[in-house]
Amino acid sequence: MPSFLIATTRDLPEAHFLARFLDARGQRVSLVNLTGRPPRQTLRVAARLARTRGLAYVADFLLGRALSRLWLPPGPPAFPDIDADAVAQGRARWPRIDAMDPHGPAVLQFVERQAPDWILLAGVPVLRPAFYGLARRGALNRHLGVLPHYRGSDCPLWTLAEGCPEDVGYSIHFVAQKVDGGDVVHCERVPADGTLTLPQYLARLQRRASEGFAGVLEQAIDGAALPRLAQDGIPCRRFPPAGLTAIRRAVRTYARVIAAGERAAARAA
Repeated sequence: MPSFLIATTRDLPEAHFLARFLDARGQRVSLVNLTGRPPRQTLRVAARLARTRGLAYVADFLLGRALSRLWLPPGPPAFPDIDADAVAQGRARWPRIDAMDPHGPAVLQFVERQAPDWILLAGVPVLRPAFYGLARRGALNRHLGVLPHYRGSDCPLWTLAEGCPEDVGYSIHFVAQKVDGGDVVHCERVPADGTLTLPQYLARLQRRASEGFAGVLEQAIDGAALPRLAQDGIPCRRFPPAGLTAIRRAVRTYARVIAAGERAAARAA
C-alpha cells in the first residue's frame, strides 16, 4: 500500500480534501503544514521581482493587493465540506508537523520517518530537492494553469487577462527543480460559459482541479504507472503574481464571456 505525505500552508482546505480522499481509501497519510513564509524568503522574493520585473510592476502588484477586492470580491468556498471542524479532525487523525521552514532539520527528519512513496504539494512555496526528493516514487503538484503555456502565479487571471477564457484550466505534474517544469501527468481545460460570476467560476476551477488530482491519485493507489509528458522543448511563459492591471483585464474579459452567454441564452429562448 503506497503512503502519501501532503505539504501545505496554514492547513489549506485543498490539502485536507486530498487527505480525506486518501484516508477514505485506506491509504497512509501524513501532513507537513507550513505556518508561514520566513521573512528573509519574503524579502528575497520581493527583491527578485523588483530586479526582474521592474519597479513599475512592483507598484502595480502592490496596488493589486490593496484594491483587488474592489474588482474581484471574495467568492464562495471551493471546499465547503472542509470546514474548521474537518481541519481539526484531520490534524488529530494524521501524523503531522507544523513548521515555518520546510527545509529545516525537524521537518526533513519527519518526512524521512514517514517514508512517503508520494509527496503531494497543496499550496506551498517553492521547495528544494532536499524535501520533495524524499518521496520514493515522486512528488506531484496541482497547478492552476495549462502547462507548459501558463507557468507561475495566478494563471487563471493571467489567462483571462490575455483574452483566452477558453484556455483556463489546470495541470497535475511531477515536481522538478524547474518550477512548474516537471513532466505533466494530466491537463484539463475548464472553459468559462458565462453562467457563473467570476469568483464562482474560480472556485469551481479550484474544486475541479483537486478532483482531477484525486483521479490521478486513484491511479497511484492502484499501482499504475502515471503518464508523463515532458515539457522540454515546448514554448512556455512564466507569469508573476497578478497586479492590478492584470486583474482589471481579467475582469473585463470575463464580463465579455458573461455577455456572450446571455446573448446565446436569449437566442435559444
